[in-house]
Amino acid sequence: MTVATRPPPRARYAARRDAILSAACKVFIDQGVSGFTLAAVAKRMDLHPVSLTYYFKRKEDLAAECMRLTLSRFNAMLETAEQEETAQERLRAFVGAYFETRRGIVLGEAPRLLPFGEITQIGAPGDDELVDAYRALRQRLARLLRPSDAPWLTGPRRYMLAHLIIDQLCWSDTWIAGYEIADFGRVAERIADVMINGLAAPGMTQPRRPLLELGAPPALNDEVTRERFLVAATEIINREGYRGASVDKISAYLNVTKGSFYHHNTDKDELARACFERTFDLIDEAKTLGRAEPTGWERLWLISASLTAHQTSGERGRMLRHFALSAMPGDLRRSISGRFQQIANAFSGIIADGVADGSIRPADPLLSAHLVMAMFNSVLLLEHWGEDATVDTVISAYVRPALMGFFNPE
Repeated sequence: MTVATRPPPRARYAARRDAILSAACKVFIDQGVSGFTLAAVAKRMDLHPVSLTYYFKRKEDLAAECMRLTLSRFNAMLETAEQEETAQERLRAFVGAYFETRRGIVLGEAPRLLPFGEITQIGAPGDDELVDAYRALRQRLARLLRPSDAPWLTGPRRYMLAHLIIDQLCWSDTWIAGYEIADFGRVAERIADVMINGLAAPGMTQPRRPLLELGAPPALNDEVTRERFLVAATEIINREGYRGASVDKISAYLNVTKGSFYHHNTDKDELARACFERTFDLIDEAKTLGRAEPTGWERLWLISASLTAHQTSGERGRMLRHFALSAMPGDLRRSISGRFQQIANAFSGIIADGVADGSIRPADPLLSAHLVMAMFNSVLLLEHWGEDATVDTVISAYVRPALMGFFNPE
């Protein structure tokens, strides 16, 4: 008769700690930083909150450890990719490693990856260390892109492309559920192909035409309007997440009372929904104004480049970033996610039209559409590009490689 033996204390401690981290990652993604608590993690694990303090004294410590875990897993993906010889092969291997990681998550073999959008909001001792680690991750990814035969792809440009790649991959949170696990390898290959070779068909060049002006121009007076609440709420949600954007903060941003807030808005949920509707209206406006372009490629360029310029400048009120979805109430999140899918289908149609008319090279239209949406939604604000940066800088160093291939000469 064999007597079952209990694992040693150190192994039990490690196993329980790993289980806590896995549950905490889910809570972080579902609730955001401001809704993240030890009690919420304990409830997910059916434990008393006090039992978690044996492993993590404060919620900030646990949230920070979850973020470190995500950073370490991205670095492991990079370590795999760095074994390849050329920049193109390294990028392809990195994308493949990312979707292999996603496969493990879907199978329940690994915790979920945290979004990086709220990394500065965790509030743990050593927050700077997390931000520095994220910056180092992007620098490492930028080195991965260093080619031997493309002198125009300078260090600063590669760093911006590293930001783009991470956001494009993390955008998969919004659409990965639509694919079977068996297709993840094909998804990775097709995404890497678009990153490396772009969407323009051979012989197609960057269209030289003025970008679209989207949205209403800012009001010249101090009148507090519904539009100003939408712009203010969008800015704060983009910066602090859905739960971090309180009624008090939105009111203070506009220097108005809470009474004024409730005069113009029903509540925060209603305002957040309206912010997303405004975002969708801006995208629809761009699609409508760009519809007359003669080819699919010219339509795609004008619409997506104009939306990117609008997002990075902020002069007419930015769009809400997709990571704001993570901590929203479930019914609201599902509704908005469905609208994002409809927009992706519309961009997929533009790309398919371009393939049909020969202006866009054969590529997976829907996956390409998701990459384009991540490009204009997640672009860095203009003030983060450097003192001398302009919208033209963003078009040249960000939009052009995103649509025409990271390694294609100018």
